[in-house]
Amino acid sequence: MQITKLKIFGFKSFAQRTEINFPTKGLTAVVGPNGCGKSNITDAIRWVLGEQKAASLRMSKMQDVIFSGTEERAAMSLAEVSIVIDNSDGTLNSEYSEVIVTRRVHRDGSGEYLINNQECRLRDVHALLFDSGLGSSTYSQMNADMIKAVLSDKADDRRVLFEEAAGVSKYKQQRKETRRQLERVQMDMERVEDNLRSVRRSVKLYETQAEKVNEYKRLSKRLRELDLSVSIDKFDDMKEGLTTLDTATRRLNHDVENSKTNATVLQAKIDEKKLLISEDENAYRDLEREVQKATIELNDLNNSMGRIRDTISNLEGANEKYQEEIDRNTGKVQELLEERARLEEENAVLSSDSDVDEMNALLEREREILQVMRDKVDDLRTQSRDLSNERLQKTNQVNSLKSRFERMDAESGLLQANLAKWRGEMEQVQSQKASAESALADINAGLEAADADLERLTEQRSTREERLDAERADLLEAQKKLQELKNEVARLTSRIDVLQSVANEGTDASRWLMEHKADLVGGLLSERIEAAPEYAAQVEAALGDLMDAVVVASDDAAIAAVDAMKGENVGKAVLALVGAGAEPYSGTLQGDGVVGCLKDYVTADEQIAGWLKALLSRYFVVDSLQTAVRLARAMRGDDLCFVAPEGIVRTSGLMSSGTATSGTLSRKNEIAEANSLLEGVNLEVAQAEEEIGRLQDLVNEDTQMLASLVDEIREKEDMKRGGNAGISIQNNIIAGCDRRLAQLQGEMQNAESKIQAAEASKNSDQELMDAQAALEKIEEEYSRVNDELSEQDTLFREKEEDVRELERSAQDKTAKLTQNTNRLNYIAEQVEFLENAIQGRKAEIEKNLAAIQKNEDDGRGVADQVQSKDSALRELENQRDLAREKYELVSGDLEEWRSEVNRLRDDMIDKMKELNDVGRRQEALQANIDRLTERITNEYSVDLANPDDIERVEYSQPEADREIRELRGKIKELGPINVNVMEDYEDEKKRLLEVEAQFDDLDRARASLDRTITKLDDIARSRYLDTFARIQKNFQFVFSKLFLNGETKMSLVEKVDEMGKPMDILDADIEINVRPTGKKMRGIKALSGGEHALTATALLFAIYMEKPSPYCVLDEVDGPLDDANVGRFMALLREFSKQTLFIVVTHNKRTMAEADMLYGVTQEIKGISRIASVQLADATKFAI
Repeated sequence: MQITKLKIFGFKSFAQRTEINFPTKGLTAVVGPNGCGKSNITDAIRWVLGEQKAASLRMSKMQDVIFSGTEERAAMSLAEVSIVIDNSDGTLNSEYSEVIVTRRVHRDGSGEYLINNQECRLRDVHALLFDSGLGSSTYSQMNADMIKAVLSDKADDRRVLFEEAAGVSKYKQQRKETRRQLERVQMDMERVEDNLRSVRRSVKLYETQAEKVNEYKRLSKRLRELDLSVSIDKFDDMKEGLTTLDTATRRLNHDVENSKTNATVLQAKIDEKKLLISEDENAYRDLEREVQKATIELNDLNNSMGRIRDTISNLEGANEKYQEEIDRNTGKVQELLEERARLEEENAVLSSDSDVDEMNALLEREREILQVMRDKVDDLRTQSRDLSNERLQKTNQVNSLKSRFERMDAESGLLQANLAKWRGEMEQVQSQKASAESALADINAGLEAADADLERLTEQRSTREERLDAERADLLEAQKKLQELKNEVARLTSRIDVLQSVANEGTDASRWLMEHKADLVGGLLSERIEAAPEYAAQVEAALGDLMDAVVVASDDAAIAAVDAMKGENVGKAVLALVGAGAEPYSGTLQGDGVVGCLKDYVTADEQIAGWLKALLSRYFVVDSLQTAVRLARAMRGDDLCFVAPEGIVRTSGLMSSGTATSGTLSRKNEIAEANSLLEGVNLEVAQAEEEIGRLQDLVNEDTQMLASLVDEIREKEDMKRGGNAGISIQNNIIAGCDRRLAQLQGEMQNAESKIQAAEASKNSDQELMDAQAALEKIEEEYSRVNDELSEQDTLFREKEEDVRELERSAQDKTAKLTQNTNRLNYIAEQVEFLENAIQGRKAEIEKNLAAIQKNEDDGRGVADQVQSKDSALRELENQRDLAREKYELVSGDLEEWRSEVNRLRDDMIDKMKELNDVGRRQEALQANIDRLTERITNEYSVDLANPDDIERVEYSQPEADREIRELRGKIKELGPINVNVMEDYEDEKKRLLEVEAQFDDLDRARASLDRTITKLDDIARSRYLDTFARIQKNFQFVFSKLFLNGETKMSLVEKVDEMGKPMDILDADIEINVRPTGKKMRGIKALSGGEHALTATALLFAIYMEKPSPYCVLDEVDGPLDDANVGRFMALLREFSKQTLFIVVTHNKRTMAEADMLYGVTQEIKGISRIASVQLADATKFAI
């Protein structure tokens, strides 16, 4: 494997296509002046092999590797480098003998990799060059920075070279990938473990629900049994009670009718008697009414007398209170009159004082003087305030004028700068507007295409939805049909099971024989014969009990079977002795109504066929019972039987009516028919399931297609929304640009106007001089007015205090006089009010005395009436008593009859009440029956009136009611019940098993990855230590060549982590100590520059010896070396150049002299590099 060619285009300073051919081995030197682009060749090799750090290429970002242009040549938009590798020996994992690796980068930052002109990924390039000695960060590319780095304090850089030489990198990479897989597996395990916990909780929940369902079923079953048992008994009890109440109703109705009849009879007697004694009774009744009337009138008079006495008492009490009130008010009036006299005397004294008038006159004069002084002070204050405002205005004007001139100069400079900035901004805004308009046009074009696509996709979605709806309807119909078919399968299977269970019954004795004496018997006769379906019933009728007979082949077997049954007490069995049958009937029978002989419609196995044919040869099938009777009479001499649909008629004169319709043969035929139907239905089920599968596939396919269409529509709608948003953004940008342009133009015009105005204003300062003169005059006037104001204000304050003193003296006397006058007015009002009150109460007393007199007169009149009415009442009572005695004497038994009538009526009312009560009880009991019946029907679908098929349990009433309540309570406590939870429970248990299996698989994968990592670590550690030992020997060998008799010591220094534990040996630091010629062993920090360079070179070549590379780039590595060291260095290169191509970038002439080929890098055009090559051997020949 060798590098044969390097192609560069647009990379850094190589603007032109440049191709560099390398020999297969030897020394190739790249020379040229500083800055011509020599190192760009090594950067190109590093870059094309996958370098990702821009700093390693001496750039800030990767796009900077593109040719940036010169004064004479424009910048390029693309950089491309290709390296050609001879792979004839198959070192690289490629089928090609020549491999071309290409890398491109564009100005927008995008880039691509190519292998033999086929696009690929960076990972593919790394995979191709892995462990080949080629690469962007191997020891195959040495420069001054690497010389420094390999012996620097950064142990990681040095360790990378050792790992590359040991081939550990791929193991570390594999370990890294394995660790990533392990992390993913652990994350999956955590996820699955979370899912496992969730599923376990779900299974636990379903298990709890399943237990609830089982408990619900158990409680519901017990509740049904107990509730139905109790309800049936209650229903019967209530029905019995209803019957009892019906009997009571009939009895009460009878009693009511009897009482009504007796009362009617007695009432007739009373009416007859009343006609005879009606005058005496009327006289007695009239006197009774007059006595009652007189008693009422006497009571009214007594009540009136009481009211009069109460009125007089109330009036006398009111007069006493009124008199007390008059006495109190008279005393108050006297006190107020005395107080009035005292106040009038005091007011006369205050009003007669002559100083009051003089004081009021003096106070009035002083007030006038004070007002004059106040007006003057106010005028002076107004003048001072006006002058202060004017002074402030003039001061502000002067200051404003002064600052304005200063501000104009600064503002003019600022406006000039702004004008320049605004002109530049206008150009940027115009450019931005043009870009936005272009982008807007592109977006509108994209939106039109999106609208067309959206319309097409929407139409496809509608078509797909209609198709999907039709398919779903077909699927639903197919599923419905499948369910019906499955129901039919279940029905037929159940029917077959029932028929088979009935068919296999037999008698106890026959079953016992077949189970315990199978060697003696040959099975049931019914199991060994078959009949045509249309004549199965006739065969069963003809054979009768023989259908359950047990077949025995010989007489001895029959006797043994009978003996065996005797001691077992298994019941009676019929035995068919198929070896001892009678001779068959040889005659034939034809004619009207004869269908045929019954033996022709029966088949059996060979052992019993003859016996059965002989038995049935005497049975003939006819069309009707009349035919059978006619033939039996006609053939009375033969022992024959005629089987009609209505029964069997024998020639012996016996007739059996009816035929068996559900015998063994019928059931066998029915089972065969049901099995045939079941087979057909199962075939339809399979077809239906296949159809459902096909429809389900169509539905799934169309659902996926619809989902895909919906996603595409959503994507297009998102694109439209994005486009609309982009349009809005671009429109906003354009509008903003327009606004900004208008704003800039306005600001520029305004700035130019301000500059012109400032220049004009600076030419005149007369306004400032006038303002300063006016300010001085105002200052003088303001000072004079303030002095005068201060003087006048002091005089005003003194005069104001004098006036206040006079006002206080006058106010004291005036206030006292006013107070007395107000009190006098109040006294006058109170005296008048009290006198009026006294007069009013006196008038009330007079009025009450008159009313008392009137009530006393009325009372005496009422008393006279009471006495008169009482005498009249006594007389009426005597007359009534006489009339009553006469009436009772002539009435005789009338009162007894009336009492009996009333008793009968009361009894009838009681009976009617009782009848109503019984009726209400009947209604209530019937309502209870109806409610109970409705509840039981709704809850259990049971008719209480026909409870024959209900399984009942024993119970005691109080405990049963309590248990029912408890059962209902427990069922209610269970909450909502999902009776279908068992299916979900089983599904969830299956899901749990799947998740647990998934977790186990992940756990096994984790363990496998752990083992893989351990294995990779062991391999990497072993190879690393072995390689380190060989590099150590190589280092001693190369170092002794560069430094005669020099020594080296290289060791691994293990590191510890934060916990103090040793870290992996692969992460250990590499410590290097050397002893150059004639010096002591010391660390690399103590080396000189040349020693440092040679030591680093020796180490790099020691690594190189462990794993030679097809090429090695040395970028100015010989720079720090003197001529002697350059000689030793070149001798070392010459020794290794027999198998490796060395590309040396150098300025050293001795290095150039040792090279086999020279490449010169020049810049004929500033900033653009070009290559010139010379084969030194050819040049030497030419020179000779």
